[in-house]
Amino acid sequence: MDGTRAAHGARDRVLAAEGRWVCGRYGPHHLLEGIGRYVRRAAPGREEELLRAIRARADELAEADGDLAVDGPSEGILRLSAVVLAAYEVLLPLFDGDARRTHAYLRRQVGTLLKRPLELSMSVIGQREDPLETFDAASRAGVAMYGTYFRFAFERPDPDTVQIRVGRCLFRDFFARHDAVPVTTVMCAWDKGWMAEIDPAESGLRAERTSLMSLGDDACRFRVLRTDDPLAVHTDALDRADA
Repeated sequence: MDGTRAAHGARDRVLAAEGRWVCGRYGPHHLLEGIGRYVRRAAPGREEELLRAIRARADELAEADGDLAVDGPSEGILRLSAVVLAAYEVLLPLFDGDARRTHAYLRRQVGTLLKRPLELSMSVIGQREDPLETFDAASRAGVAMYGTYFRFAFERPDPDTVQIRVGRCLFRDFFARHDAVPVTTVMCAWDKGWMAEIDPAESGLRAERTSLMSLGDDACRFRVLRTDDPLAVHTDALDRADA
């Protein structure tokens, strides 16, 4: 038992370090690279100026909200959140002040984060003897990447369903501080990535997200269910943001 706890502790520390790096370093770099490509076309000659403004504003935001960084992973999440909000503020004029279109553009950018690793992870899960049990175990272990600020609850209401409830979210709380809750939907696009990669024809599973705090719901709720339909599609409350 002590050996199992030690192994789980070591795993959690590795995942926490990975979460801090993904959100704090890789995520901002990936996002700013994509924004740079857009700005080169939309505002020729202003790429350096606008990227510099985003970085400066992100530094200011991260410093002001440093109390949200309760551990290593949350430091990374705070940094990524700050870059997203700074990017929204700086890019909004390029979208003629249209907040909805600016949100949609940033959701597209964030939705590509770790796309290839997500494809591989979901493919591996689909090849296991019991994909749903594998998904459940991997998800419970994976929350270590998010740190202790978040509140996750896992349930198995029946043998064919895994439910995940997020009752506290650093992304949402950060944007709420800045009266910018709708910008949280940008980060919600990241989860849409793994949901879309669950192939029912390969795994016998389908995913759905039924509520989102970023859209005014009391919690974020995900479900992964067994299905016999190889053409089943995932459904996502995030689609309401574009309705």
